[in-house]
Amino acid sequence: MQPFMQAKIKEIDAKYFGMTEEEMIQNAGKAVASWVQSYVESRKFKKTSIGIICGLGKNGADGLSTAIELNKLNSSLKINVYVIGRKQSFKSRESLPFYEQVKKLSINLTNINLHHDSFAKDIMPADIMIEALLGSGRKGGLRKRFKDVINKLSRLKAYKIALDCPVPGYKHDTVLSLITPKLKNSVVLDIGLPKEVDNYIGPGLIHSLYIPLKSAYKGVTGELFVFGGSELFHGAPIMSIKAASKFIGGVFFYTHPENRNLIKEQKAKVQEYISLRNSDIEKYADYADVFLAGPGLEENLLNEALLTYLLNKYPEKVFILDAYAIALANPKRNNQNLRGYKNCILTPHRGELRHVFEDVKIEGLEGKLKRFAIENECHVLLKGSVDLLFSRTGEVKMNTTGNQGMAKGGTGDVLAGVIAALACKNDPWMALQAGVFISGLAGDLAKTKYGYNYSATDEIPFLQEAYQRSLSYAG
Repeated sequence: MQPFMQAKIKEIDAKYFGMTEEEMIQNAGKAVASWVQSYVESRKFKKTSIGIICGLGKNGADGLSTAIELNKLNSSLKINVYVIGRKQSFKSRESLPFYEQVKKLSINLTNINLHHDSFAKDIMPADIMIEALLGSGRKGGLRKRFKDVINKLSRLKAYKIALDCPVPGYKHDTVLSLITPKLKNSVVLDIGLPKEVDNYIGPGLIHSLYIPLKSAYKGVTGELFVFGGSELFHGAPIMSIKAASKFIGGVFFYTHPENRNLIKEQKAKVQEYISLRNSDIEKYADYADVFLAGPGLEENLLNEALLTYLLNKYPEKVFILDAYAIALANPKRNNQNLRGYKNCILTPHRGELRHVFEDVKIEGLEGKLKRFAIENECHVLLKGSVDLLFSRTGEVKMNTTGNQGMAKGGTGDVLAGVIAALACKNDPWMALQAGVFISGLAGDLAKTKYGYNYSATDEIPFLQEAYQRSLSYAG
């Protein structure tokens, strides 16, 4: 994932977990000012002049905040702030308070000057130049006014700093990146994000999910192979299929022949899948981007044989293993499964951990699952009141969307369907996190309408709203 997208995800999640845009800008200014003051002290300058070039977006607001905080740290600094554009054109309401603060300082003090609506010709030489012109969200080429400013900055004899992300063509000495490194050798500054940003899943991740192009057709928007169902649990795979179909182009469903009559009855009500016969398995398995095995599946030798065949034949494809599929794929029990759990996503609740561990104790469970995920090169979701997610690389995340109304049959099948669908076009770890968040949020929306008395069927219609709310969340 690009560092710019990582930063965007963290910024959105910071707001979700209670940090305001204004706090982020203020903290950015403090972090940059502290670094610059340390640099000034290390050079033992008697007097230092600083020029800060501010655009009209958030990057410019960070520059304005830097000027305010630098003045607090060292009132002997000579600071010139250049706003490249008009006050009326600021792109966020959060920028204006910082602009007004700098304006007030400029009126009341002699060491700080604010230059309004500046052009390249207005910029004076200084010991240190800080470019805060355009942020990482910039699109398209530079306008002439900005090109002229960058050309002049690059020619000046000064220590040149780029704030967060340098404008193309700017010959900088140092990049001070906020939140995440934007270039290989950039200095990353901590702006005090809430600890929840690194520990919990928020809506930011949804912004990075695959979105089909306008020219897309169903074959390129993701295809999922679902293997599940039984006479006893005939409804489970239907829940998964209906959930998955909200996000991808096609779902192929295979269940063993003894369940076909039940499936025929279901097909009259559910049109979102292609029902496969035995002769169709290889053809549609080749088409599939991802496999989902487990919803409604019984623990028997026939199911074990087919799952083993699919796991061995498609070692590079992602498998989501739910319920009894976790047991059937366990390489300790099934020595024909040469792949093991590699490149799989396991989605057990606490009761289903018996399919993985002989002795399941609460004490030390988190560490045990973390080691298990690393050793087996898989991702694991432990469903609960707070979901625990373990990546194959050792990362651990938690999720708090969802409520006790989801402690009903079928909600896990809905969740498995969402995760599997998202994994068709997204990184598996990203799909797992996003699927858990969206599914839980859909449950929260269902609770708002029905209280705790809703079913998995009631949850499914809220999946689209949960996705759209996450995608549009901006704090």
